[in-house]
Amino acid sequence: MSVIRMALLPKTSGTDRVIIDAFAPLDRTALGVAVGSLCGVAVFLATVILLLKGGAVIGPNLALLGQFFFGYKVTYSWAFIGLAYGFISGFILGWTISFLRNLLVSAYLVILKTRANLTSSLDSID
Repeated sequence: MSVIRMALLPKTSGTDRVIIDAFAPLDRTALGVAVGSLCGVAVFLATVILLLKGGAVIGPNLALLGQFFFGYKVTYSWAFIGLAYGFISGFILGWTISFLRNLLVSAYLVILKTRANLTSSLDSID
């Protein structure tokens, strides 16, 4: 947890800090860049390794990426274009995962807060 964020929070116990950190939102851009980098490097390395390995037919399974990445072929020049394609696809995937996780956690916290308010209201009626 950052120093600024800890300074803004009231004094909390260790357990409360763990709960606050568990429900903290994920940075969509950071997760997008991380997943995008991983996917881009994976496509690049898979292409280059298959090219270095060689053979009569080079990477028929990897060539199927051409169905998803427009024009992709298993060549050295397309390895770099595959790096870009993989980064873009991975970025979109990471950003979407982070967005959905943050949305679901926010909805869950709203439900918990509503239940707590209803419970306290019902207890005061009794």
